[in-house]
Amino acid sequence: MVAATRVRMTDLSRQRRYETDLQSDLTPQHTVDHAIRHYLDRMSIPEGGLRWAAFSRGVRLDSKIPLREVPEADTQWTVMPEVSAG
Repeated sequence: MVAATRVRMTDLSRQRRYETDLQSDLTPQHTVDHAIRHYLDRMSIPEGGLRWAAFSRGVRLDSKIPLREVPEADTQWTVMPEVSAG
């Protein structure tokens, strides 16, 4: 597995895009959750009391894993609020 060196995040409508390498704003030690919060802050998106998640290729990423464990193939994320079916 090749670890990620860059992360690209966008909202569901693909209007707010953000890209960073893991040597500037975020480091490989940051978690997926840190990256999501960083994205929301940079894009001035209010959390609104919601839990947010990142999805890559249709699969939800584990928010607790460090970015160094994210495979290179999973570096393009869609960030959106989690929803409950119940």
